[in-house]
Amino acid sequence: MRHRIAGNRINMPEARRRSAFRNLMDGLFTHEAIVTTEARAKAVRGEAERIIAIAIRGHGDAWAHLKAVVDDDYLAEQVLELARKGRFTLDEKIPSNEERAAVGKFPLSDDARKLKQARLEGMQKEMLGLIRDREEAAKALQAAREAMAIELHARRTILRRLPQELRVKKIFELLVPQYAGRKGGYTRITKLGRRQGDGAEMVKLELVGRV
Repeated sequence: MRHRIAGNRINMPEARRRSAFRNLMDGLFTHEAIVTTEARAKAVRGEAERIIAIAIRGHGDAWAHLKAVVDDDYLAEQVLELARKGRFTLDEKIPSNEERAAVGKFPLSDDARKLKQARLEGMQKEMLGLIRDREEAAKALQAAREAMAIELHARRTILRRLPQELRVKKIFELLVPQYAGRKGGYTRITKLGRRQGDGAEMVKLELVGRV
């Protein structure tokens, strides 16, 4: 039987190999190109492409979920941007200090309550400015929150493979829009010749289409 031996092990103990792979992927997504041995590049390339594919699929599923409720692209973007500002509903009100105490929350000062109330009313007014029908606006807001949860699941999946939040943010903000219509082939390996000393084949692993 063949258990736990899939993939290129590059002659390293598991913990060290996992750390090396993560460092290589972190370098790839940070600098968009790394120089390493051919064996390591081939070992890392598949995982890097899987990470990009997970991000594209998560973003696509989230967008499709929102578009099922809000058909217009521009309007859907505006609703999603508003939903990201904070979790709220159109019928929500700032609870009294008695209501907050009942659920174990600290009381609010008058100034803090006014600020929270103004922010909440501002977001509610903005939402109704986008979609005037109150029922349709509530459905769109709920769909936007659900879309955010779908994308968040993809982000957390990637964070288990690449525990660098800034890199994950870059993948979703820069790489997903560029590679959304591409079916794989997000990276490229270019041979650079052999390294002096041990003669290892050196290559450049880079993201396709990045400057």
